[in-house]
Amino acid sequence: LLQDTCTGPPSAAGAMGKGSGRPSTFTVLLGIALAVAAAHYVTNVAFPGKERKDAASADILARYDRMYGNATEWRGALPTHDAANNAKAAERYFTLITDFFEYGWGDAFHMAPLRPDWGFKRSMAYWETWFVSQMNITKDSRVADLGCGIGGPMRRVIEFTGANMTGVTICEHQQKRARQITAELPAFIQERAEYVVGDYNDLPESMAPSSYDAAYFMESLSHAEDRASPLAQAVKIVKPGGIVAGWQWMLKPAFDYSNPRHLELKRGMEYGGGLRNLNKPYGETIGSATPHPAGTEFRAEEYERAGLEVLASFDMGTEAIDRGHLGWWVSLTTGVDIPSRLTSSHWGRKLTMATVKLLESVGLAEPGTYRTALMLEHCGYSAAVAGELGIFTPAWVTIARVPANKDDAEHAKRIQALQAGIDLALRS
Repeated sequence: LLQDTCTGPPSAAGAMGKGSGRPSTFTVLLGIALAVAAAHYVTNVAFPGKERKDAASADILARYDRMYGNATEWRGALPTHDAANNAKAAERYFTLITDFFEYGWGDAFHMAPLRPDWGFKRSMAYWETWFVSQMNITKDSRVADLGCGIGGPMRRVIEFTGANMTGVTICEHQQKRARQITAELPAFIQERAEYVVGDYNDLPESMAPSSYDAAYFMESLSHAEDRASPLAQAVKIVKPGGIVAGWQWMLKPAFDYSNPRHLELKRGMEYGGGLRNLNKPYGETIGSATPHPAGTEFRAEEYERAGLEVLASFDMGTEAIDRGHLGWWVSLTTGVDIPSRLTSSHWGRKLTMATVKLLESVGLAEPGTYRTALMLEHCGYSAAVAGELGIFTPAWVTIARVPANKDDAEHAKRIQALQAGIDLALRS
C-alpha cells in the first residue's frame, strides 16, 4: 500500500520522521497493531501447548515413552505387550496431544476421504454422518460414543440425528475441553450431550447393561491392544439387536509382516498415534502378505470373541475413491484447502514444528512441546506413506449386531474372562 501511494520506497529518514531519529506516526501505529495481534494470537488461539494440563508436557512425554520402550525411535522395535491394554498410555497420550490435534484437525480427531470440491472440515463431517447412517439411529435414540475425544463428531451426530449421546473418554483433559465447547452451543446440543471420564475396557456403572440403542468407536478402537475387551463393553450396554460399529485404523490385506519397511511404518503409527497391535480385518492374504508368524488375530475374530455378529466389514476409504473422492492421506501430504495446507499437511506439520520450536525457545510454549510435535510426525509420515502404498487405512468400517438373544448375566461372565488379564487403568 505504501509503495502504491508513493513515487518510490520511503527513505530511512522519512520512515523515522524526517531525520529526527524518532519513529513516524505510521511506524508507531503499525508496531502497536502488530503487538495487539500477537497478544491476541498467543492468548486466544488454541495453539499447541496453550491449555494447562495435569503435569508438565516433558514429564507426560517421558512417562509415555517409557510405556513404548524401544518403539520410540525410527527403526526401533515394535511396541511390546501392555498389561493395561494400552489404556494408561492412551490417557497420557491424549493429555499430551489434544491441543495439537485441535489446532491441526479441529474438533474431530480422525481422518477421512476428501471430496475435491469441498473443504477439509466439510469432508470430515460428511463421512461422520455417513458412518452413523449405517446404524439405524433416530431422534431420541440413546447412543454411546466410546473414545469421543473432545466430542466434535458426537455433537454433529446429535445435530444430524437428534440422538441423546454419551461420550466416553479416558482423558480428563479432553472431557474438560468438550464441555467448554458444548457450553457455547445451542440448547438442543447441550441437552443431548453427556461427557464422562471412563475406561472403555471397564465402562462406568452409570452406563447400565442393555440401556443404549447403539454404540460406536470412531478411530478409537485401535488404541486398545486387544479390541475384544472394549467391544464386549459395548455389547454390554447396547440392547439386544442393537448396532455396534467401528471406524478404525487397520492394516490392509497387502501389508506384509516380512517386509521391514512395512513393519517400520506400523511402528511409527503405533508409537506416534498412541496405538498397539494394529492388525488386519480378516484372513485374506495376497502373495507373501501372510498373517504375523506369532499368530496375530484378525479384527473380525475380535468382534466375534466379544459376542458380536459381524454384518459388514469394508474399507470406507476405497469406497470413497470409487465415488470420486480423494484418498484420506491427502490431508497428510498436500492438504485440500488453505487451513489443511497450513496445519495437517506435510509442510503444515513442518511449519508447526518450526513454530513450536521457536515458541518453546522463547518460553511461550512449555518444554516438551517440540518433542511432542516430532512424536506426532512419526505417525503422520508413517500413515501417509502406508496409505499411499495401500497397506493401511484409518477408515475400515465394521458394522456388527448385538445378538437378539443376548443374556446380560451370561455376557457378564464373558467380560469377566476378558478383563482377567488386564490391569484396568481407572481401578489401579
